[in-house]
Amino acid sequence: MATFADLKQDVIDLINRNDCTDALAATFVTQAQRRLLRTLRLPSLEQKHEIIAGTTTPAIFDSTTGTYYIQGDFLELIYIFDEERILERVPLRKFLDLSKKHPASGEPKFYTRIKNTFELKPKPQAGHKFWVMYVADDTPLVNNTDTNTLSVSCPDLVVYAAVMYAADYFNDSRKPQFEDVYNKIYADVASLADATDSLTADASVQPSFNFEQDLLN
Repeated sequence: MATFADLKQDVIDLINRNDCTDALAATFVTQAQRRLLRTLRLPSLEQKHEIIAGTTTPAIFDSTTGTYYIQGDFLELIYIFDEERILERVPLRKFLDLSKKHPASGEPKFYTRIKNTFELKPKPQAGHKFWVMYVADDTPLVNNTDTNTLSVSCPDLVVYAAVMYAADYFNDSRKPQFEDVYNKIYADVASLADATDSLTADASVQPSFNFEQDLLN
C-alpha cells in the first residue's frame, strides 16, 4: 500500500533529478493512473449496482421506461443480470424490433445502449431486482495521505508508469529501462487478475466495444 505522498516520493527518487518537483511528480502519478485505468482490469475496481424497479431513484433507474442511467464513475460494462439470467446485449435495431415479440413489461431479457443509458426490455415490473456490474473509475488522489485501489493493489506499477511520463517530460534516456520494468510488473498484475477471473466460467470482463452493437448503433 502507498499513499499519494509515497508514490510521489518514489517517482522523485527514481527519476533522481533536482528539478522534479512534488507538483510535477503529482502530475506524473495522475497521468499514470489514467493510463492504467484505460487498460488494466482489476476485480477490486468492479462495482455491483443493485437496482429495484419502482424503488431505486429515477435519477438512476426510470422504471416507467426501463432506463438505467450510466453512473459517473463508469468505465466499462461487465454485465447486467437478475436472479434468473444475464441479460443479452443486442443492437439497437434488434432492440426496437423486440416490441413485436415481447410484452412491454415483465422479466427483462435484453438491453441496448443509447447515449448515456442502458435500455432494458421488457421493462422490469415494480419490485423486480437486478444488478449492473461494471468497472469503475478509481478515486482521485488529492491529499498526501490519500490512497485508492491502484495505490493499494499495485503501487509499484503506478510508480513506473509515472516515471515513464517523467522520462518523456525530461527527455530522459532511461525511459526504455523504466518501460521494461513497467511491462514486467504490468504482466504480473494482469496475470493475477486473469487468474481470479478464470475461477468462474463467466467472470471475464466483456469488451467495451463491439462493431455491430456500438459502431452501427
